Amino acid sequence: MAMAMPIIRMDKAQGSKWISQGWELVKLDMVMFAIHALLFLVVSGAIPLILQGPMILGIQYAMMRRMFVGKTEVGDVFKGFNYFVPAMVAGILVSIFGSIGFALCLIPGFFVVAALQFPFLLILDKGMDFWPAMQLSFEAAQKDWGGYLVFVLLQVLVMIGGVLACCVGVLVAFPVIHASTVAAYQDVFGFEQRTIEQAR
Repeated sequence: MAMAMPIIRMDKAQGSKWISQGWELVKLDMVMFAIHALLFLVVSGAIPLILQGPMILGIQYAMMRRMFVGKTEVGDVFKGFNYFVPAMVAGILVSIFGSIGFALCLIPGFFVVAALQFPFLLILDKGMDFWPAMQLSFEAAQKDWGGYLVFVLLQVLVMIGGVLACCVGVLVAFPVIHASTVAAYQDVFGFEQRTIEQAR
């Protein structure tokens, strides 16, 4: 059962702080997160779009678990399949909206990415369905479009850095991006205690 509409606790984005927190989190268990990233690429690539959403949710669950419980395991990346339908639909819609946005001279695409940072975590943590989760994520970004756009640009720079590092760096950059989203979510919405307890 979905909970009452979550409160947006932070209006201003803090992109550099979130990226830094994401790096610090990934650095604690870099090999495991690189394995998660590799599994994401293999599994989501097997059935594009359909498996992407659940796998993103799984990676972000693993980040949350490492943040609060102090450990993560290979199987954590598949936890998103427990929320398969809403995560799948959210993943498809995010991909469609993002593709349309980037086709319109790039800039609208960055707005889409900024607006849809949190739907997977809202599905996981607040028990929301895909559309309310996407709407609430949009509302959070709407409070500080400039700050969230800077956050997205920093995430893009991290990924570019990963590609330039002989492409192998993507296996680190990709987790850092999702870890930064988890750090941002904790500030903006805060994880429910029940989610943390279940992760234990």
